[in-house]
Amino acid sequence: MNSLSLIPIPDIIPAPAWVFLVLDILLFGMHILLINTALGSILIILFRGLKGKKGSLQNPVHDGVAGKIPSLFALGINFGVAPLLFMQVIYGHLFYTSSVLMAAYWILIIPFLILAYYGAYLFAKKGETNPALSKAALWAAALIVLSIGLMLVNNMTLMVQPEKWTAYFENRRGTLLNLSDPTLIPRYLHFVAASVAVGGLFMAFLGRRHAGKRRTGSGENRSAGLTIFGYATIAQVLMGMWFLITIPHGFLLNFMGRDLFSTIVFLTGFSGAIGAVVAAFSNRLYTTGVLFTLTLAAMIVTRHNLRAMYLSGKFTLSTLRVNPQYGVMALFLGILVGGIFAIGFMIKLSASAGHGRVV
Repeated sequence: MNSLSLIPIPDIIPAPAWVFLVLDILLFGMHILLINTALGSILIILFRGLKGKKGSLQNPVHDGVAGKIPSLFALGINFGVAPLLFMQVIYGHLFYTSSVLMAAYWILIIPFLILAYYGAYLFAKKGETNPALSKAALWAAALIVLSIGLMLVNNMTLMVQPEKWTAYFENRRGTLLNLSDPTLIPRYLHFVAASVAVGGLFMAFLGRRHAGKRRTGSGENRSAGLTIFGYATIAQVLMGMWFLITIPHGFLLNFMGRDLFSTIVFLTGFSGAIGAVVAAFSNRLYTTGVLFTLTLAAMIVTRHNLRAMYLSGKFTLSTLRVNPQYGVMALFLGILVGGIFAIGFMIKLSASAGHGRVV
């Protein structure tokens, strides 16, 4: 069977595809930053708790981070809705198909997210009154978010490989996973390592913020956070190289010079990551933050470039039909921008009311 015949006809869109692509990339960056921070903070607290003398997850170093995890989750989930919708506008015919193929797992994401958020909230609120419950809740939240990450990676890889969809005729139960894809595991581990790195950087910035307030553990937060970021970024680079060598050889050549734009963006991200590691081990917090931001932006664009390579010959954004509805789009974008500012204003009010602690 010709797998291209399985690709549905894409919907007509209300504005040029580049509008939705730009919005998708920008808002995905905000979403992944928040989710990486939440997951990374959880993993760091769990790992450091295992190394503690009493196995306790509650200590002054963690307290500044723990109370913010529920808010990071809530914001990350909300900021994930918009890029998911924008992605569905331009890749919906592909994304819906891959979601149906793994529907039995995909439908679990919402209840899993609710449980993960509740676990993070229990950890933040029950640490002193019920340490055992707090610890169990945080472990549950970590395992759930890691499971969701694997589901998302599976869907994103299955979406761009219609040739894998023919497996549906042998498995119509909605339990199809793309486990045969050699990029699946390194791509997933790259995400996990990135989360730990971002969590470490978040810890370092919190330590810097609390240093002026003479809070206990603030100095340890900064130095430990930068060290964690440095080692986790090294692991992320290694996972990224593993990921790179598992993609089709032609795509690899595109990142090695055959496609100038893809090569420049990739090398920018790679150089930024190496520079961020050096800055982190040199205890230069703000330099690390700037280089990390550059790396994040480059890697998000590289992610899009790789998706386009996989879909080459199967689908391009230029083939989408446009039925302009600019009035509706202007209204929508106005509401979107207003919503982002409203969220920022509420965070500011919450931080002021809670003396800098957003929960």
